[in-house]
Amino acid sequence: MATEAPGGDVLIVEDDPALREVYGEVLGGEGFGIRLAADGRQALALLDAEPEPPCAIVLDLRMPGMNGWEFADRLRDTARWQDVPIVVVAAHYLVADEAGRIGAASWLQKPVTLDRLVAAVRGACTSLGGVA
Repeated sequence: MATEAPGGDVLIVEDDPALREVYGEVLGGEGFGIRLAADGRQALALLDAEPEPPCAIVLDLRMPGMNGWEFADRLRDTARWQDVPIVVVAAHYLVADEAGRIGAASWLQKPVTLDRLVAAVRGACTSLGGVA
């Protein structure tokens, strides 16, 4: 994996604590700033607390509480966050269809290889105009 710091923050929204931590460690090791949330409500609170939106959001769709679909709807309804690229990571076999429905920049089906995760996040951050 590359060692250049991409210079952007990534919000990881994943209810599985082990996956959330692994994704955070890998992307943090690639130079991204990391914010972790266990569901959509926690993610919205983190976004509200930050002065700048992240360069990308890694989003699981099926979570207790506020799920990924509800979170994406709220995100797109808020002008400040509506252009933040979403990378959907889901186990569902129709993940491509679901990602398209919420306007995701890309999608990955679980189990995810970490190289693909890094590449998808770099691509999403680049599409927003960040350095990746």
